[in-house]
Amino acid sequence: MTISNQKFQEIWLITNQWVLCGILFFLPINLFLNNLFLTIFLALFGLQTLYFFVIKKNRPPKVNVWLLVILNIPVLLLLFGMTYSPEYAQGFKELGRLFPMILISCYVLIRPAFFKMVKLKALQALILGCAVAALLCWGLTFAEILQNNEPLSRFLSKYYASHHLAEQIDVHTPYLALFVNLALGAVVYCLHNKKRLFSLWVYRVIFALLCLFLLHLMARNAIFSFIVFGTIYLVVTKKYIPLAIFGIVVASLFYYIQTTETNFLRDRFIKSVNVFENETIFSKKDNRFDRLATNFEVFKKFPIIGPGTANEDQYRKEAYFINRDSEAYNDNYNAHNQFMEYLSTYGIVGGISFLVLFITLFKVAIVQRDVLLLFLISAFFIANLSESMLERSWGIVCFLTIVMLGAGSFQLKARPISLNPETHA
Repeated sequence: MTISNQKFQEIWLITNQWVLCGILFFLPINLFLNNLFLTIFLALFGLQTLYFFVIKKNRPPKVNVWLLVILNIPVLLLLFGMTYSPEYAQGFKELGRLFPMILISCYVLIRPAFFKMVKLKALQALILGCAVAALLCWGLTFAEILQNNEPLSRFLSKYYASHHLAEQIDVHTPYLALFVNLALGAVVYCLHNKKRLFSLWVYRVIFALLCLFLLHLMARNAIFSFIVFGTIYLVVTKKYIPLAIFGIVVASLFYYIQTTETNFLRDRFIKSVNVFENETIFSKKDNRFDRLATNFEVFKKFPIIGPGTANEDQYRKEAYFINRDSEAYNDNYNAHNQFMEYLSTYGIVGGISFLVLFITLFKVAIVQRDVLLLFLISAFFIANLSESMLERSWGIVCFLTIVMLGAGSFQLKARPISLNPETHA
């Protein structure tokens, strides 16, 4: 019994859809499984694309070469920096981590219809993945508390929040919080889409669960993003009663943090962000701006093209040593800011490239009136203010995820504005 060519193509197409959903589902759960599904997708989708355009001799679409270059700025910067950096081994290692960016950007621009078709399913996979991640973190935390014979009230203490909570599934807190933020935006998108997989109440329950999980993660950057984007959404959609409730909840929580004598929320959100004060026995000074200044010192030594790929670490560590920042020195901290990361590694060329990348992405989202893409890019951009997202595998895959979800907007023709997400499905 033989399978017809058309049936075979349908099976291949469905397989690619499920594998892509697997990438998003495992994004907040496990990096190995996420990369495994990504590798399978790159291979299967690449073979199918070659079949369409080489064996079947279909005419490939006209590709926006400029946008292809922009989407590969991280790769091009790395290759550029390798031409004058002595750190070849580390450079090739980083190139291997960025290589999927080349393929994904090509796939998205050559076959945007596929990504547009699977967009809603992929978003729901991300939502379910974040919900599973939350339940895993909470479940493993409860198991640890019971194993240690501690009272269950410890679950809400600082000892089982933030980094300890995210480390239950071995994910760095800022990245997990970013994924949750993206999932919250995806939930809102699905609530407005009639083709959603589940009932409205299921999405509302998941939304509430993810909000609680985000607060429990205590990731300041992500919580700030959530408050800002939540306020903008409620104002734009004229949901004034939910806006008032949202404002009262945020204001009440802030009042509690400020007025309660001793609570770990104030320690986390107020005292730990001690930027303008000196360190005392009562409060730890936040060194993030000092470390940004350290990276700026590296930039001043090599202002035009920087020290090159993977070569900035030695100069950064020297500065950490001089500044007696033992934590940053021993753990080999990066800039924790992607713009400053590029600036200290590739000089002005890197800084300009970072701006060109994000300005172009914002322009695409605005011109195409794609509200979801604008949210995804904005959340990712804000995350880059406190993390060097494109220096880590989690951040790179997150960027690729945003590119795939925005594939339908990577075209030259602008669309009329619409708050109905089905116009961008």
